Amino acid sequence: MRFPPLLGQFGRATRGATAVEFALVAMPFLFMLFAIFEIGRMYTLNSVLEDATMVSGRMVRTGELQTSGRGADAFRESVCERMGIFGGDCENSLSVDVRVMPQFANQTAPDPVVDDQFEEGVLTFEPGSPQDIVLVRTWWRTPIFVPMVTQGLRRLADDRAVLAASVTFRNEPYA
Repeated sequence: MRFPPLLGQFGRATRGATAVEFALVAMPFLFMLFAIFEIGRMYTLNSVLEDATMVSGRMVRTGELQTSGRGADAFRESVCERMGIFGGDCENSLSVDVRVMPQFANQTAPDPVVDDQFEEGVLTFEPGSPQDIVLVRTWWRTPIFVPMVTQGLRRLADDRAVLAASVTFRNEPYA
């Protein structure tokens, strides 16, 4: 079977091979590159949130917050200040729950994520008294840029990821 001369030349041509190979490889490469950036952003954001929660929780633990007469707004402000470059939209992204627990073991605090919605109504702010056991929890809602790599994250109906941090301690015997 003989091919027409034009079709035979097309089969032997290699001038566009690099462009075709790039087109085949570019999409998976770019997806992996953006996925690596997204995973790195989530890990960094979660680490910063955990640190901000622990450091701000110290204000409660030492009684600084309770004895100064400041409340939930001062605690939120402390967490937001420690969020660094991520703190730009802190007002809409951060939720805080501080509550006294009767004991360390076998305690469950209400989960604010119900049916892929964040319910602020179950959150409270009671930093406790000296020697109280206190649970400090924070949540950060952030947009997802590469949705396919966030299956392990808790997501809301509006396609934002919810990162959480918590710390439990016994308040110091402050005066």
